[in-house]
Amino acid sequence: MNQIKRKLSFNQSSKDEIKKLRNEFDRSITCIENLPMEFFYELFDYLDSYAIYKAFSNLNYRFQQLLNSPSLLFKIQIHHSKYKEGHRNNYKQFLRMNMHKIFSIKVCLSMQNDIFFLWFTIKSSLSCLESLRIYDIEPIRLISLLINLASLPRLFSLSIKTCNSYKSLNDIYRLIFTLPTLKWCRFIFHRKNSLFSLPMAINNQRSTIEYLSIRHRCTLNEFYTIISYTPQLRRLNLRHKLEIDSNIRTILPITLSNLTDFSIYIHHIKFDEFEIFIRKICSKLKILRVNIQSRDITFLNAYRWEKLILQFLPQLEEFYLRYYERVSSVYKYPIYNEGSNQFISSFWIERQWIFEAEINSESIIYLIRPYRKRWYENIQDKICNSFLDLSKSIRLTLKYIDSDDIEKLLKVATRRILTVTQVYNLEIPKEKFFIGALIRIVNLLPEVNTLKIHSLSLYEPRMLNSKELFMFSSIEDTSKITNVYLEKMNGIEEFSFLLELCPYMKSFKVDYIKHIDFKFVLRYIFKTIKEDCNDYLCLLCFRIPTVDDEMIRKLKRMINFEKILFNYTIRQISDYIYIEWKEF
Repeated sequence: MNQIKRKLSFNQSSKDEIKKLRNEFDRSITCIENLPMEFFYELFDYLDSYAIYKAFSNLNYRFQQLLNSPSLLFKIQIHHSKYKEGHRNNYKQFLRMNMHKIFSIKVCLSMQNDIFFLWFTIKSSLSCLESLRIYDIEPIRLISLLINLASLPRLFSLSIKTCNSYKSLNDIYRLIFTLPTLKWCRFIFHRKNSLFSLPMAINNQRSTIEYLSIRHRCTLNEFYTIISYTPQLRRLNLRHKLEIDSNIRTILPITLSNLTDFSIYIHHIKFDEFEIFIRKICSKLKILRVNIQSRDITFLNAYRWEKLILQFLPQLEEFYLRYYERVSSVYKYPIYNEGSNQFISSFWIERQWIFEAEINSESIIYLIRPYRKRWYENIQDKICNSFLDLSKSIRLTLKYIDSDDIEKLLKVATRRILTVTQVYNLEIPKEKFFIGALIRIVNLLPEVNTLKIHSLSLYEPRMLNSKELFMFSSIEDTSKITNVYLEKMNGIEEFSFLLELCPYMKSFKVDYIKHIDFKFVLRYIFKTIKEDCNDYLCLLCFRIPTVDDEMIRKLKRMINFEKILFNYTIRQISDYIYIEWKEF
C-alpha cells in the first residue's frame, strides 16, 4: 500500500495512471478488509502501537472499531529516532487518549532528551500497563517514577537500564520492593561509590518478585540483604561480579524454597567459598549457571562438583559452567594436575552434561553444558548405525586465532586443555583458516575424530614450511578423523588436501560450493578417491538449495552412464543430497 501511495504522489501528470493506481489501491484495501480480525491482533503484537494507529485509524470504520476495541491493547516504543520535535504533540495526544489501553511501554531516550518524563506521568489511569522498560534516566526522575509506579494495579514487569551512577541504592531497592504486583524485575546500572545500607528484611517487608536480575557490582553482604526481601523468588540472575566482603562462614542461611533457576557471575573467588555460598542458599535448584573468572583451578575438579551437587543440589537438571582464564604470560594461572577426563564418569554421562573448551584470542574458556545434538550424529548413523558415545563428545572450538599467535595458542592447548581432558571433536568457525595451522592443530590432537571447519586457505598467508610439510607427510600414522564438515568450499583442490589430512575419512559434508558445478565436483571427488585407492570414504553430503527429484534423476543417470559407482544410493533430505556407497 505504501508503494501505491508513493506512486500516486509522483504521477500527478497522468490521469490514466492515477486512475489505474487508485483502483489498485482500492483493491488492496478490499483484500486487507477481508482478512479475519485474528490476523490483525497477531500482526499488531509485533508492531509499535503508535505506528499502527497512524497507519489504520483513517482507513475505514472497521479499522476504527478494531483500534477502539477493549481487547486490543497497545505496546508503546519511544526511541531516539522516532521521538523528535515534530512528533511529540502527536505522541502526547495518542498516549493521553489511550492511557487505559496501554499494555507495555519501552522508552529509550538519551539523557539530554528525557523531556518525555516531564509531561508523561505514571498514574493509576494506566490500568492495563503490565510491562515497563526504561533505558537511561536521571536519578531524580527515577525516584519519582518508582514512587508513582505503586499506583499501577497490574505492573508485573520492570526493567531499568542506565549508565548513571547512583549515590544511594537504598531508596531505589526500597521502592522496588514495595511495588504491590511486581513479578519480574531487572536493574542494570553502573555502580561507582554507591552507598548500600538496607537492613535485612522483616516479615512485613516481603516483595512479590519472582524473577530478579541484578546487573551491578554487588558484595556478598549486599546480595544476601537484597534476596532477604524476595522469598518468592523462582529465578535469580546475578550478572555482575559478586565480591566477597566478609567471612562467608558467619553469614546465616536464607531459605528460598521456590528458587529453581539461578545464574551467577563470580570474580576472584575460591571454590571453597563458592561451595559455602551455595550451601547457604537453601533451595530446590533445577537449573544452575555459573560464570567464573578465577585463578582457583579447583573449579575444574569434576569430583568436587559431583560431591557438591549430590549433597546440596540433588534436584539439579541442567548445569552450565563457564570457567575463564587468560592466555597471556602476564596472568599466571595454575596448571591443572588432578588427572584428565574426569568429566566422563557415569555421573556426568548419565546427566548428559558435557565438557568442552574454547580458545578465543588470548583466553581459554572451559565449559560444561547439557549435550545438544551435533552435526555428525546423523552421518554416523548412516555409516554404522552405532550408538552415541558421549564420553567421546568433548569438543574444542577455535573461535578466533591470530596467525601471529598460533604457536603460543598451540602450546597453551597442550599445557592447559589437554591436562584437563582429551579432545575428540574439533571445530574452527574462522573463515579461510590457513592449512599450515590446521596441520599443526590436528597433529597436536591425535584423538580428534570429527573435524568441522568453515573454510580453508591453501596458500595464505604463506606456503607450508618444512616443519608443517613433515607433519603433513607423516599424519597417516596418527590421524583418527573419520567425519569432516567443510562449510564452504572455495576450490575443488581443498578436498584433496582434506583427504590427505584425514586419510581414514568416512564421510564428507559441504554446505556451500563457490562457483563450481556440482557434477564437476562429484567427478573430481570420485576420481581422487580412485587414484588414492581410498577404501574408507563411503558417504558424501552436499547442501543444494535447488535440489529436486529431477536433479536426483540426472545425477543417477550420470553415475550409471559413466560407471562411477555401482552399489550406491542417493537420497534427498530437506535440501541435502546424500550419496552413499558400499563399494567403489
